[in-house]
Amino acid sequence: MVSVLGIVLVVGATLCFSLFDLLRKKLTGRLSDAFLVMVLALGAVPLYGAWVALQPPAGVSRAYLLPGLLSVACNLGANYGFLRSVRLAGLSAVIPLLSLTPVFTALLGIPLLGELPGAREWLGIAMVVGGALALQLGESSGERGRPWALGAGAWWMILVAFLWASALPLDKLATEASNAAFHGLVMHLGVGLSVATIAIRGFRSALGRRGIAGAGAGAAVWLLLLTAVVIGAAAQGLQLLSLQHAWVGFVETVKRGIGSSLALVLGRLFFAEPLTVRKVLCVAVIAAGVAVMLW
Repeated sequence: MVSVLGIVLVVGATLCFSLFDLLRKKLTGRLSDAFLVMVLALGAVPLYGAWVALQPPAGVSRAYLLPGLLSVACNLGANYGFLRSVRLAGLSAVIPLLSLTPVFTALLGIPLLGELPGAREWLGIAMVVGGALALQLGESSGERGRPWALGAGAWWMILVAFLWASALPLDKLATEASNAAFHGLVMHLGVGLSVATIAIRGFRSALGRRGIAGAGAGAAVWLLLLTAVVIGAAAQGLQLLSLQHAWVGFVETVKRGIGSSLALVLGRLFFAEPLTVRKVLCVAVIAAGVAVMLW
């Protein structure tokens, strides 16, 4: 049984992640992928550093090392893949594919955490994933005669779904061996420094001219970037806290179910993406799946 606090934390994380996705989508056309991943990660480090300093010291055990490092690797790949995906496809077309993560997460949670979903939970997961797939696969890939083919943006997002699904059980193991603030600090520092290290080997090619000359884009871009840093840090922090009060499959299913619905609305409002009856029906199935899990 998931506590009320667990539900509140998951919903809060979901709302922050949806806004974070919107901000990253708007920034992908103005800054390079590597530069954006690096700044979003390193920018959150002072915030997590303050969080660590304001609470009792984390009793970090040796059990933290493996899941902590693996989580950094998964998040590094997922953040880069996400930016590649939304650069290639519409927000409302690829974000719902992240609803594949509950299946991956629930399956990985069985051997890693011993969390076995019941029949009702599996039904909710199936509804969320089915609605998300119907939403994506109904989109034209741009290839005549192949309306059910997946484009490059979709394949990138499927990879992202698997990586983030792998990261969530690892995050739970890592927070159990330390705490949410400490793991959040290590995760953001690890991702940011990894990208920076890669960039040193080929600074110009890794960051790109737009990434290096980001200041030339104007103050509005930097304000948008700063907002994304704060919202992203809040989203990840709320998610790490929610893992202490809910099983990982529940966290991921609720997050992706609500997130898919919000992607439809935000894609329409900010990017003029088409809103069709099929999309609305698919999102209704996704929302019903979330409701089944909450019931």
